[in-house]
Amino acid sequence: MRLGFLFAAMCMASGSAFAQTGATLVNGDWVGKGSFQLGSDILACSEIKMKFDGTATLYGVRDGSIICESTTQAFPMHDDFDVRPNNDVYYKGQHVGSIAGNKLTVLVPGPDETGTEFTLRREGDLLFYNEVSGKPGQAPAFGMVAIMKQDPHAAAAKP
Repeated sequence: MRLGFLFAAMCMASGSAFAQTGATLVNGDWVGKGSFQLGSDILACSEIKMKFDGTATLYGVRDGSIICESTTQAFPMHDDFDVRPNNDVYYKGQHVGSIAGNKLTVLVPGPDETGTEFTLRREGDLLFYNEVSGKPGQAPAFGMVAIMKQDPHAAAAKP
């Protein structure tokens, strides 16, 4: 009986870490490692950085950068997604995804049937990021996977 109570208490404690609302689970500056795919090239990335503004009503993609083998690139961004009741995610007025528990998933349609799918999953201190862009039934034009932690240097740099 005692073991069952301990297990239930641990489950409740770990579940409360994700009692966040909206996109707060991805808020912050993140840094980690992963892979970047462009066409037929797949590169190992020694550093991937991303910044998100996540609130109960906003999923904002701010900046990103990669250091991958022979490629170093910054991606300045300012894309805002609305988080509406029931954690439905909208982009430019169109329903594109949802947030459920510790996972945010969106599929943003583009021109010529091209779509970009983003999945962000928070597990404790880690943020798992997956992005794939392309046309259905074809090899992706672009893709990236990353495992990141909050960037301790970003917090120190803020006034």
